[in-house]
This record gives sequence, structure tokens and C-alpha cells, in this order.
Amino acid sequence: GPGSANGRGEGGDWAAAGSLDPQRRTSAGSGTMGNIDANVMTTATSWADGVKAYQTQKMTGPFKEEPTPMPHYVTRRYKSREEAAVNPILQKFTEPQIERQLRDHEKGAVTTTLNRAWDKQLMREQHFDIITQQPRRGHIHEIPYKVKLKPPSLVTANNVGYNIISTQGLDVHHWAPPDRRPPRIMTPQKKEQVLTAVNRPREFDILNNRYRENHPERSKWEMDQSRTAIVDKYWETHDFDPVACSYVDGDKEAYYQRRIQDMLLTQGTNAINKLPPTLAASESLMYDICTGVVRDPGRLQKKIEAERSALEQRASKINSEEQMRVRGDMAQHDALARKNARISYGRHLDVTERGHNILSNNSFDQYGHPPLPATKPRKNLWEFRTDLRADPPAGGFIGGSSRPGTEFMVRETSGNQRSGPPPSAPAVQQGGSREASRQGSGLSGIKIRSGGFARKTDDGLD
Repeated sequence: GPGSANGRGEGGDWAAAGSLDPQRRTSAGSGTMGNIDANVMTTATSWADGVKAYQTQKMTGPFKEEPTPMPHYVTRRYKSREEAAVNPILQKFTEPQIERQLRDHEKGAVTTTLNRAWDKQLMREQHFDIITQQPRRGHIHEIPYKVKLKPPSLVTANNVGYNIISTQGLDVHHWAPPDRRPPRIMTPQKKEQVLTAVNRPREFDILNNRYRENHPERSKWEMDQSRTAIVDKYWETHDFDPVACSYVDGDKEAYYQRRIQDMLLTQGTNAINKLPPTLAASESLMYDICTGVVRDPGRLQKKIEAERSALEQRASKINSEEQMRVRGDMAQHDALARKNARISYGRHLDVTERGHNILSNNSFDQYGHPPLPATKPRKNLWEFRTDLRADPPAGGFIGGSSRPGTEFMVRETSGNQRSGPPPSAPAVQQGGSREASRQGSGLSGIKIRSGGFARKTDDGLD
């Protein structure tokens, strides 16, 4: 090998290494690692051959016999070669083989497309030329057309019952003998047409210039209508005669003359309306303010009536406003009275019993007492009893109930309501007993809540 000259080449070194460590060679030479032989280095003749064999095993897959090819890298040069594969001027590939394959493919594709189109045409159209009556050239897969030798058919090629050139029936114009021609096609019976406003027959015949029905009467009516329209049109443009300066119609001229006379009689009466409004409505034009002579009685009377009407309207408005003011004052007075009546009398007592003003520390005896309240002090039970004895309610007990414990409502003169004992209280026993004695049918079973106010007199309890 390369190291045989000096005895220390690759082979010599590996042999020396193997001879130095025989135990290592034995252990390394047994077994495999996947698809790599572990003894690839020991069995090689040289170090270089062992490395090449190892690289070859690394490139070979576990289930492949050939080495794994290197991946193809797409580079700039590779893509530029693809761009330059076609000549943009000649419109051809630069490679002759690619250009030849492309031309063969295009030629075959055009031939296949034309054959397919021809087959479709023959399938949908006639198999012969309608001008030369010669069969068209077919293909191998098609059934060739053969002219059948038979007498001409009496059935024509079209679907109409006449000759399309001469527009005559087939019983008259036909290539067959008269006895062999098709029979005449009967004309179908025409359906009865439904008359509408569109297809209804015209009343006037434009060919003979006459009405189909009642021609003399309708012609006379049309002439009368035309004459009336012409006369109306004439009088629209011939109303006034400019030469005679009068209306053509005598009645109209007489009416105009009467109108002129009426206008002359009333001429100048509306001149006052053409003046400015301030001057036209001034009183100096209606009467003389110095002498009092009336100049225009009609306008003066209208002005007086207008002023009177304005005064009446104003008076009614003033009366309504006065009534509204009085109602407002009454409502305000009632609201103030209700407001003051809601204040308790005890607040007045608290202020007056203090004896001085808490803001100015002035004595009420020296500077005067505060104003009296609108409310009255609440009466105690004895005052209620005294008032009921002095002025008993008419009709006895309110509600007519004789049940024990019944309370009565006494209406005061001021309009307030309060509860109190019956009008005539019976005598009560000494010691504050509330058992009432029976004095009459109306007071039987009534309990008087005296509250300890009974006093003893000479005649008994009062």
C-alpha cells in the first residue's frame, strides 16, 4: 500500500493497531448496528477502503439495496436554464428533441379533434351531400351508407302539405304521376273567434267609405256634430266686430251697454280705496271736524259700528278677566287659610311660654307678643262636656246607636270635627266609676268617659 515503503502507512498502522490490541478486535468484530457492519473497518484491507465501505453503508437504507441519492437542489442557474428553454423570437424550444415531441403531440391532437368533430357532424346530420347526393366519407367504425335502389317515395322530405317553391299543393305540383300523388289535405275548420274590444270587426268599412249598419242616420248625426263644432269655433274667434266697435251678438252688446250705464252711475265711489290706508281711514274724509257736517255717511256708519263691536268684545274680555281675578284671589285666600290651619296650636304655646325671642333675646312683654295663630287650642274632656250640655245636637245620638262605648262627632262652628261623649251624660258614682245609670231609653247602656272630672254638688254628682 501507500505506507509499505516506510512500514507506517495506513495499512501498516492499522495492522499494528490490530496486533497491539487483539482483544479489542475480537469484541468489535461481532454484531451489527442497524444496516452498518461493525467489522467493516477490521475486514478492510486498508484504512481508506474501510472508510469508503463505512460511508457506503451509511448512505444505504435499511430496506434498500441501492444507495440513497443526494437531494436535488434548485439553484438560480437551474431556473435560468428553464427560462432560456424557449426562444421568444422563434417561438421554439432550444432543444430539438423537445421541439420535435411537441410538434408530434400537437399534430396528433389536431387530428383527433377534427375526427371527433367529423363524427359528431355525421351523427347529427345526413350521411350524404344534399347538393351532389353523394355519400360522405365515413370512418372505419361507422356503417357505410349505401344507396338503396327503390322507387321514389310518395312521402316528401318536408313537413308541409305544399311545394315550398311554387306554393301549390302536392296534389297539383308533384313529381309523381297524378294517380300516385298524395291526396289533398283538407283545410281544418276554423274555430269560432271570441270577439273582444281588440279583434271586434270595425263598424266602418274603409273600402266603400260606409257604415256597416244605419249608414244614413249615423252620417247625418256626424254632419250635425261637425256643424256645431264649426259654429262654436267661429264664434270663439268672431266675438267682437272691430269695424263697428260692438259685439256681433246683439244680446251681448245690450248687456254690455247696461253695464256701462251702471258703472257711470257708480263711478268714483271706489276712488277712496285707492288712497293710502291711513288717509282712507281718517275721520276728516267722513265728516268735517269743525262744522260737524257729514261727508260720507256710509263709511262713517261702518266705522262707528266697527268701534262699537270692538268695545263690546273688549268689555266681555274685561268681565272675564275680572271673574278670573276674583276666583284667583279666593283660591289664594283658601290656600293660605288651609296652610295656617295645618299649624298646631301647641307650637304657638311653645313660643309664647318661652317669654322671649330666641333670635334677638327680646322679651315679649317689652316688645310685644307674636301674632296669634289661625288655629284654636284643643279642648279637654271637661270643655267638651260643658259644650255638649250647653248646645246638645238635634236628633239625639249620631247614628241612633245605643251600644256601649259609642262615640259622637260634634261639628263646631269653625267647621272642624272632633269626637266627644253623648250630649246628656248621666250621673257617675263617687270614686271615678264609669258605670252609667239608665236614664231613658236613649241613654241606656252608655258609658261616659269622664276621666275623673265629676264633681259633687248639693243635688248629687254633676
